[in-house]
Amino acid sequence: MSARVNVAPPLASWKSYEYFEGGHNYPEVRYEPAGGPEGQPCIWADDSLWTIDTPEQPHSILFLLHYRFWDYEAPADLREMTLRCRLRGENLKLHGAKVSFWVVTYGPAATRWHYAAEPLPVSHEKWGDPVTVTLRNDPALWHRSFAAAPDKANNLNQTLGACFSCGFAFVGFSEKVTGRIALSEFCLEGVVDPCWPFTASIRRWQPDWLTVSGREGRQVPVPQPDEASSFAICLENDYCVVPHPVPFVYLAFIRAAATGYHDLRRAVLMVWQQEERLNLQGGKVAFFVEHTASETRWILRRPLEYFGTEPWSGALIPDESLWLRLSGHLPLERILAGGEGQGYDYLGLMVVGCQQVPSGTWKLLQFSVGPALATF
Repeated sequence: MSARVNVAPPLASWKSYEYFEGGHNYPEVRYEPAGGPEGQPCIWADDSLWTIDTPEQPHSILFLLHYRFWDYEAPADLREMTLRCRLRGENLKLHGAKVSFWVVTYGPAATRWHYAAEPLPVSHEKWGDPVTVTLRNDPALWHRSFAAAPDKANNLNQTLGACFSCGFAFVGFSEKVTGRIALSEFCLEGVVDPCWPFTASIRRWQPDWLTVSGREGRQVPVPQPDEASSFAICLENDYCVVPHPVPFVYLAFIRAAATGYHDLRRAVLMVWQQEERLNLQGGKVAFFVEHTASETRWILRRPLEYFGTEPWSGALIPDESLWLRLSGHLPLERILAGGEGQGYDYLGLMVVGCQQVPSGTWKLLQFSVGPALATF
């Protein structure tokens, strides 16, 4: 059952932003666990941490920002959510700047929108009253400041509906803003389906994960990691090859009930994996969906080859040219559409095309699916 919850990231994981020709940095901000109003936590950034972001139109200073994957979380649907916060300036020279809240999505091209209709007030030398803004899904209230590929730019509905990153910016300045600014009591509150998006990670264990064990030769639950673990799932030399015309190995997967049988069409997929001496024997890690009764299995053609410091991300577009049918006969659209007893029964990760049994250690830090990129 859907409930009204706060999806805001913890202040301790926010950063500032430095842009330079050809790259960028995310400097650490100062976190004070009791430095905010009434002893609440707050964060500070100052002009030593930020620069003017010249690709933005108009030029912007992204003085505080957060990527949801920094906390191993899925993108969020922020449409019509309520934003609450307090902003405090110290020796702040705005040079005509206003403060705006902004959102970014990455699929198919990175796009940023600023909430231009209501610049956020900054209380100087003290904590003022909280400000409350509703993030209306109305492009007349927003300004698109950046698109990595203008011909593929996401509209506001798409950007708010699958927000990868959010933050605060100075806009409209005549020269670089100086001084420092603090944020406290940040909240993004709205109605959220507890099953969607589905997320499993280091921070959020899900008991629903299964694998096919090479030792036991059958479907078994994935062991829960201990509190000190740096992974959500760890498989080590326990792989079982399924000898279909295209051989594959199940890594980790969940039942459809874990997502509430949600429609996966255009859902954002994020996978963060690591390996230790992993030999996939010529295979590739792939995302799959499966309908058990018909033995229909589809995998994304684009393999999840990235084992790095941030997650792989993409969208589950219901275009059969982007997928490969491993077995069965049901069409992709029906499988992805979900619905109890109708669509996929399982979804997850497998190694496809391995010539022998893989060896080594495979780790999963984050797996999330959803929300869906809007079609308009």
